[in-house]
Amino acid sequence: MTFGSILRSARKEKKLSQIELIRKIHDEYGIDISTSMLSRYEDDLTPLPKRMSIEAMFALTLYLDIDLNDLARTEIQEIKTKRNR
Repeated sequence: MTFGSILRSARKEKKLSQIELIRKIHDEYGIDISTSMLSRYEDDLTPLPKRMSIEAMFALTLYLDIDLNDLARTEIQEIKTKRNR
């Protein structure tokens, strides 16, 4: 499971649309994320390091209660898998 799918699952678990999540992140943390940015974040085909600000990542993971350690393990495993192909 990649960050995109983890993010999408956590958002859906909280029963939030993308727009609702964006508004909550803005209201709670003052960080602006566009709907197109959030769509890219949730897209498993877009590599994580090239697409997200650290502020947005922290706000999303904090608000959606995503464990950053688990996220890092998942992403590193994905990187290893891609390199071994």
